[in-house]
Amino acid sequence: MDFAVSSAQDTLISEAGGFAGRLAAQFGGDPPMTRDVWKFWGAEGWLGVCVPREYGGRGEDLLSAVLAFEAMGRAGVARSQLFAVGAHLFGCCMALVRHGAEAQRSEWLPRLARGEAIGALAFSEPAGGSDLASCETRLESSEEGYRLNGRKSLVTNGALADLFVMLARMPSAPAPLNVSTLLLGRDSPGLTIDPLEATEGLRHSNQAELAMLGCPVAQADLLGHPGGGMGILLSVMQCERSCILAGFLGALERDLVAVTAHLTERGASGHQAVLHRLATIRTRLETARWLMYRAAWGADRGEKPLLHASMSKLTVSTTLVECTKELAELAAGEAWKGRFGLGRALADAIGTLSASGTSHVQLNTIGALLERE
Repeated sequence: MDFAVSSAQDTLISEAGGFAGRLAAQFGGDPPMTRDVWKFWGAEGWLGVCVPREYGGRGEDLLSAVLAFEAMGRAGVARSQLFAVGAHLFGCCMALVRHGAEAQRSEWLPRLARGEAIGALAFSEPAGGSDLASCETRLESSEEGYRLNGRKSLVTNGALADLFVMLARMPSAPAPLNVSTLLLGRDSPGLTIDPLEATEGLRHSNQAELAMLGCPVAQADLLGHPGGGMGILLSVMQCERSCILAGFLGALERDLVAVTAHLTERGASGHQAVLHRLATIRTRLETARWLMYRAAWGADRGEKPLLHASMSKLTVSTTLVECTKELAELAAGEAWKGRFGLGRALADAIGTLSASGTSHVQLNTIGALLERE
């Protein structure tokens, strides 16, 4: 395994940093994710960075995309933006790239890459949360194809999304062939979208609740074959869990540099207790980073999900929370006054503990895979 940054990746990292500056100049430091912001991301090529070129993307691999998003976080792009774009790209787009039929890819991927359409994953539900074994949304046969009934909760980008990648159970089929993945458009009859106006953290990720009442679903709207949803789910989760928090690690590194500089100015960094705490944060950040690189590298090479993806998601999310809290304590009164934005950073980081599967879900996954070894 060679994680040396190639010249092409180095160029991509530089481009990502430049984009962050242009984004801030155009819209400010933490703007709402309006369609104008999405189109700006798309025009600069980042909404399709790992979408194949023939569908309007840049054709990069997942590891290169992780490096680019990490650079954006270091350069100051807001965490909620990085999270929203990550759900669109590493969730919805990669589901189509890996599992879409040619007609589905041709219809959606160019629009998603340009920011003309926004994508979302709709997997979690009000009762089962991110325990996908508890999926209660039903996909039932009808004369025209299928009818979809159920609810989805905490759908990132849901308030604006034009395309939902959704998981549903087929009651007539035996397990494990009773789960399917499908594409549902925003204008589908029977779909109700209820935006969540305020969330604790990740405030610009346009979260929403969905209700489906008899939504018509054609055979051509299924992603993959009927009953093949669990395999697609694992593949999509591998991409999302491996990559979606890359920008957050970059932002944590930026915060570490800023707080260290502040403490050095005050002469506090010379105290061994402070120095040890900073060193521990740096070590934890680097550990999480390399585990994330390992997961993205494996996803690029078709490794079986979800061991490294789940270990990465678990480690990165807990590192973000614990290290951000530690930085806030070290910055003391300056953090309390809001100088480093650590209060908002902590709220955003706490949100990552639940997104794309809670920490308990990750531990269950890792434990189950260990039992099979």
